Amino acid sequence: MEAAAVILIIIVLALILGVKPIFLIIAGAAVIGLLIVMMALLFAFFFAKLITSQKREALFSHIGKKTNSRFKVAFYIIDGVEYPNVFPEEGFLEDKLYKNEKKYNVFLNKSGYVFDRFAAATCIIGFFVSLALAAAAIFAAAAIL
Repeated sequence: MEAAAVILIIIVLALILGVKPIFLIIAGAAVIGLLIVMMALLFAFFFAKLITSQKREALFSHIGKKTNSRFKVAFYIIDGVEYPNVFPEEGFLEDKLYKNEKKYNVFLNKSGYVFDRFAAATCIIGFFVSLALAAAAIFAAAAIL
């Protein structure tokens, strides 16, 4: 909400100072394009971490908070060691998605994080969708300029 108020104030001030509306539209599109490219880079980072991880069999342990984290994550036990999931848990249908004492195939990263099936799907889908959006944003910017 505060961000929307700041953006509105900047737009009003720019219009008062005589900036043409087309420049504000171009600036807004550039900011959105930059956010899309940054999202693609973030998903590319996690996708690279996923493909360099080892596939392991793990036992679902519980859902809880990691140290110094605000979000709950799923924990899995691999060879007697408990590892947290890389992304927060979904928060809905928790009892349907995560079965206690059930074995799952997960991807264990060298950093000590686990990519479960939901995190892997998020990385793969997010990577390709954000890549397509970033390419579309770059082509749109090239067409305008």
